[in-house]
Amino acid sequence: MGIILASSSPRRKKILEKLGYNFSIKVPDIDEENINKLNPIDYVIDVSMRKGLKVHQQYENDFVLSGDTIVELQNKIIGKPSSHQDAFEVLSLLSGRSHYVISALSLTYNDNQITIFDSTKVCFKTLKKDKIENYINNFNVLDKAGSYNIEDAEEYFIKNIDGCYNNIVGFPEEKFLRSEIKQILDSK
Repeated sequence: MGIILASSSPRRKKILEKLGYNFSIKVPDIDEENINKLNPIDYVIDVSMRKGLKVHQQYENDFVLSGDTIVELQNKIIGKPSSHQDAFEVLSLLSGRSHYVISALSLTYNDNQITIFDSTKVCFKTLKKDKIENYINNFNVLDKAGSYNIEDAEEYFIKNIDGCYNNIVGFPEEKFLRSEIKQILDSK
């Protein structure tokens, strides 16, 4: 019985390693379309749980840790951009405003599934068009919810963060450290 991280996120991998866990990685392939029109929190929890269940179907004897992250602005989900133009429009929309980054983390094992989530408020500076274009041209924005990676964008865009930094990265670490998920992983 090992631990599997059901994620392609190098940031989740790095945080889990820093926390001292040994694990393998299996990337789930699921449809992340919000066909049931769930609100942002329910949606991110649903995707996280479905990722865990997908991998657990193949590795029934392991503990599967899965996660998902979205950006929420005025109760609307902002996912990954479909193009550089889409990324430009998203970053322009976030300019000078506050939004929330919501991350869920699920543990799937035996016939059980536990999920936690956290929400971090991020306030963007007012952004000029050339600064947005420069960022899009110099960083990979297409696989990032909200079209930005906090590690790269901090100096470009961020005015203020209220909450867990690693939650923005995709791992609700503060909640994890106090969770039943951590207790279970530590006892195995």
